[in-house]
Amino acid sequence: MNPENNAQAKRGDNGTDYTGTDGETTTPSRRRFLEGAVGAGALGLLAGCSGGSAGSSTTTITIGYQPFGTPYWSELVVKHGELVEKYTEPLDGDYEVEWQSALQGSVIGNRMIAGKNQAGYNGDMPTILALANTDKPINMIGLSGWSWGQQCNVVITPKDSDISGPKDLDGADVGATTGACSHRFLLSLQEYENISVNLVDQDVNTILANIGSGELDAGVMWEPNPTMGVVQQDVADWVVTGAPYDDPDIGALTMNDSFMTENREAALAIMKAELEAKHIMKTDPERTIELINQEEDLADYEPATIEASLFEPIDINPDTPKMQFATDLRKIEPARELLEETAPAFLLEQGAIDQLPTEERYSFGLLDEAASALESEVEWSPYDDEVSAE
Repeated sequence: MNPENNAQAKRGDNGTDYTGTDGETTTPSRRRFLEGAVGAGALGLLAGCSGGSAGSSTTTITIGYQPFGTPYWSELVVKHGELVEKYTEPLDGDYEVEWQSALQGSVIGNRMIAGKNQAGYNGDMPTILALANTDKPINMIGLSGWSWGQQCNVVITPKDSDISGPKDLDGADVGATTGACSHRFLLSLQEYENISVNLVDQDVNTILANIGSGELDAGVMWEPNPTMGVVQQDVADWVVTGAPYDDPDIGALTMNDSFMTENREAALAIMKAELEAKHIMKTDPERTIELINQEEDLADYEPATIEASLFEPIDINPDTPKMQFATDLRKIEPARELLEETAPAFLLEQGAIDQLPTEERYSFGLLDEAASALESEVEWSPYDDEVSAE
């Protein structure tokens, strides 16, 4: 994204700035991770809006989403394909779908805790924070996608930088958004390579701008911004991703337990919409790009950038798929291990959560019910028949 667009992109849907401490240089620490994971989320409580009005005969479904996050772009296929509307239209009652955007997943998680979003798309860290909360039961109900570290575990440098590999990051100023999946990878990368970096806490758009201007030595962030810098702006180079370390990243679809219970048909409509979005993404890349390109927040992202972010392998890992379009966490062992074991244990160790999410917070009954219903309604398979962890 061009620098002049950053100010607008960094603000929430009510104009509240929740982007963190831009420009502050620190060393990675337990306290810094905790501040990023919890602090950004607390601000998110101020950013939501009501999901319905008293006395209204219309049920409003509010869905939190992150347009600046490729791991969740099934949300944009659902949104612009009007797929939730497709599956709520035959139901009794009137439904209205309201999409609420956010730059960071912690905002969505806290809107859900506050009851301002019924469903939301998130990365691994905000998902775990939401599942572990003790104020409002929130369930992880499916993947929005996953990869071998090609979506969130991505490090880039300014064009023609002297940094050519992860070892060269030792002592470098590296931009990262604290509390995000990319921050977790940066901490892990230092352990993998026995290096120490100077973490500069910034939002993803500021990181990209500072990579382009050369004010940062490197940046770790989630797609599509790395591809924007490398492919569209031609101001950056790839350095390393999670692939060499078998370090996956994921996007998740979460839903309030109360909404799943009290509005089961509407909850099923959301899951059916997600499954159809996956079918479109797996079988029709052109339609996928067309729908994603309709998102106003992505007006600066060319179709070629959107295509590369989702479908084109990164040249430093040419044999690793950019994205895996799967929904059923139970069938993807690397993603399951990350979301149910590695990430929760990491957050507990960091002090960002007080307890691990309980088993019932990983809830797949809605997915099974939606897939079973769709099997007799559509000509394509609603199941993850050809998923791969290779």
